[in-house]
Amino acid sequence: MLATAEQWQAALRALEERLAPHFRVRRQLREAYAERFEPVLPAPRYRSPMQEKVARCPRCGGVLAADPESEEAPE
Repeated sequence: MLATAEQWQAALRALEERLAPHFRVRRQLREAYAERFEPVLPAPRYRSPMQEKVARCPRCGGVLAADPESEEAPE
């Protein structure tokens, strides 16, 4: 059992060290996928601030393309 904060932190560090190689491989796979296929941004509500910037025109700041998933049906 983990009783102290130090024990919890040590356990988390050990886990992160074991997972680090998997995260590196995952990143390499995602980068290769994005180079080979058209990258897909998540729906607007799940986008990070950087993804929001990428989805906008660099000149005018307007939205480049409407996401079909994000369009809501008229009520």
